[in-house]
Amino acid sequence: MVSQTLKRRDTEQELSDNYTIFVQDEDLYPVSIRPRLKDYIRQLWSRRQFIWEDARGKTSTSNRDMLLGRMWNILNPLLDAAMYGVIFGFMLNTSKGIENFIGYLVIGLIFFGFMSKGMSGAGGLIQANKNFISSFSFPRASLVVSFSLRNFLQNILPALVAISFGLILQWRIGFEWTIVAAVPLFLLIHIFSCGVSFIVARVTAFVPDFRALIKILVRAWFYSSGIFFSLDRLTTNTSIQEVLMLNPAYQFLDAIRGAVLYGDFPSVMQWGYLTVWSVGLFIVGLVFFWQAEARYINV
Repeated sequence: MVSQTLKRRDTEQELSDNYTIFVQDEDLYPVSIRPRLKDYIRQLWSRRQFIWEDARGKTSTSNRDMLLGRMWNILNPLLDAAMYGVIFGFMLNTSKGIENFIGYLVIGLIFFGFMSKGMSGAGGLIQANKNFISSFSFPRASLVVSFSLRNFLQNILPALVAISFGLILQWRIGFEWTIVAAVPLFLLIHIFSCGVSFIVARVTAFVPDFRALIKILVRAWFYSSGIFFSLDRLTTNTSIQEVLMLNPAYQFLDAIRGAVLYGDFPSVMQWGYLTVWSVGLFIVGLVFFWQAEARYINV
């Protein structure tokens, strides 16, 4: 009996020794770890196919539970334009001095929506994908990039409708070659929006209360961007006007309206300003989001 017990212990010890040899510590690494930024970007690029398919799939299923489906992406801003047009354009007479005010308003509302969606939609993005984050190892920035790419795809048709709507209302004048600037401006707007989404996604992941402030911030941004009035109607103080003109949303809308409605191609300075804002905010947002990479699994 004693010999059997000793023999069993020897067998268990042998198995334990063999198991220890089989599992090498140097081959193990923590799952939740922040890689170097260079490696992180490489991982993000290697998952580009997943990001594309995820964005495209969610684009095709958006609003599918409604009778008009994706048509609401167009109807919502047009209904907003009708409401703001009546209230501000006619009742408050903010349309005075603005050529093709309806086109001015529609383009302003729809293109501002492209930028504000990056802020309002990214709040709670990490929490909404909590189960996915805890189940798989992947760069969490993929979620933000997929969200921004989905917005890009969904916004193509509303952008075309806004531009067409503005041109139809001045069909006697026709359109200028400057309209080609709408394409790079549309791209820059979504790069800018993605940078905003990176920042908002990280902040709301760890400070959920910030989601309650987003609506207020978007509303303040909306009213200070010249959506339904020109800045000279808001104030005659040139210093205040210059400060308001630093708002990148105002500069985007001024550039797109000028190119589409008034035949004004954006100046080199305006291109530079918008490019620096868009690319710069994207880089800052990505780095800011990456710095908390190891913490998102604990949200």
